[in-house]
Amino acid sequence: MSDLYPQPLLAGTAAPLLSAVVCTYNRAELLAKMLESLCRQSLPREQFEIVVINDGSTDDTEGIVRSFEGKLPLRSLFQKNAGLAAAKNHGLFASRGDFVLFLDDDDVATETLLEEHVKTHREYPADQYAVLGHTRLSPEIAAKPLMHFVVEVGCFLFSYVSLKPGELLDYTYFWGGRSSCKRSLLLEHGIFNPVFRFGCEDIELGYRLAKQGLRVVYNEQAVSVMVRDIDFAGFCRRLERQGNSNYVFSRLHPVPEIVHWTETGDADSIWQKVDGQYEKIIKSAGRLDEIANLKLAYGIELDATTLGLLHRGYRAAFKACKVKGIIEKKRDLNSPCV
Repeated sequence: MSDLYPQPLLAGTAAPLLSAVVCTYNRAELLAKMLESLCRQSLPREQFEIVVINDGSTDDTEGIVRSFEGKLPLRSLFQKNAGLAAAKNHGLFASRGDFVLFLDDDDVATETLLEEHVKTHREYPADQYAVLGHTRLSPEIAAKPLMHFVVEVGCFLFSYVSLKPGELLDYTYFWGGRSSCKRSLLLEHGIFNPVFRFGCEDIELGYRLAKQGLRVVYNEQAVSVMVRDIDFAGFCRRLERQGNSNYVFSRLHPVPEIVHWTETGDADSIWQKVDGQYEKIIKSAGRLDEIANLKLAYGIELDATTLGLLHRGYRAAFKACKVKGIIEKKRDLNSPCV
């Protein structure tokens, strides 16, 4: 049943242990895959709820949600398009569980995902402990040169390669879409800043929660699988938007550690070197990406030389895109009002 406000608990009905919040915008087909995977969870049905926040979708998102009524303990809430942070806050306020897990709509859950998050929270019951799960790529996406690079080599999307099972991490690992925390921690000490429509909403909140002792426990068994492919042009756009958010983050918290994390401190000097060559950098990397995909399509394995050139091209292009986003947001915010 779709509603604008959370339904009150019926008399004698216990609140769920975990609330899984899925924020979505115009990804009806992907959302269906996520919800289908949640139908197969090992965690008993009465111990969790799914809260879908429809962030102003114009596709068949509502129809997809209705198709899962009766299959899941599910509620759907609609809001005018306001971005990811606002949608997450909406889901947080609507949720009823002790633990809140934020899930991406382009992932699917393995059968033990919810159970593993609950298990780790029980091992670390204090409010300040959050849980980071592990997101891997689906096999067909992992085979793509670009997706392999951004996850396993350049770590522009995920950065799991250096993590150890059970490791205690700082706020920079409070990653949206694969992290859970105690609901009480957010309600008492801080929620997502709605200025962030995409990117940084998670780490910025983590930074504020770190002042309350936030620690993130890595559970590599809490697995979700990303099923959405991102092409070269799409990833460039993503990093420009990330750069926009990085600059806003650095303005909200102008301290050395945030300036370092956001890579905003030397953005001006980097852009001076990149500006005149930006189009060439993007075009060159895009062409290398096309060649690599064509070779694989014809069954030709990528040799070490080709991979080396490809990875250098990706790295240069993606760093340039992020810096471009930083500089554009800086100019936008610092321009005089007309």
